Amino acid sequence: MAGEAEQPGARAGYLVACGPSITGPYPGLHEALQAAAEKCRTRAVIIRGVVVAVLDREDLAGLRAVGQRAGVAGEAAGAGAARPGQEAAEEAAAAAAAAVVLDQMFKTFAEILDRELRGEPLVFHEVLGRGIDRPVKVSERVYQQPARDDYDVLKLLEELSSKHSLVIFFTGDKRLASQARSIPGVRVVYLPPGEAPGKEQAIKLMVKAIREALASSSRRG
Repeated sequence: MAGEAEQPGARAGYLVACGPSITGPYPGLHEALQAAAEKCRTRAVIIRGVVVAVLDREDLAGLRAVGQRAGVAGEAAGAGAARPGQEAAEEAAAAAAAAVVLDQMFKTFAEILDRELRGEPLVFHEVLGRGIDRPVKVSERVYQQPARDDYDVLKLLEELSSKHSLVIFFTGDKRLASQARSIPGVRVVYLPPGEAPGKEQAIKLMVKAIREALASSSRRG
């Protein structure tokens, strides 16, 4: 191997994983936490790493040849074993779930929908506006999201659509509904104020719309 300064077993610093994206290394935990706050919108995993091996070009060529002969079947299993089992299970569950996003007019609805749809593969994101400055995990499947304006809401929908096969967005804002419909993978349910006579009726309409969206997505899949 090449004579690198870092040797196997030497500390390599901290890595920050935002979904499938990994940045770093960062020299200390403070820098890693700062990077997570700046780069991650919904969930961050901070990894303390060590140098396992230092490979030169000839070593890499040999590994590629071995991988081609073996069909690289073991790489996926190795990647899953690299993180704690609970973390891997949580990320797999989040990636497989459909996401329900509720704009600001539906505050406090997420936890009720979570109870009503406990058996469905869902996560819920409740947009709170300026009340918070970063995502907050309220319960196992419910998150609160900050948004200063419509642009932040659309960014959230785009991010979630890249992680989930289906995003269901409830809004009472006609202009925002029109913009959100342009995002692939986002199903918009426009529910203007006054369409439902009360909170209970609105919840029933949402439950019905979510189940219909899940059934439609399942048929397409």
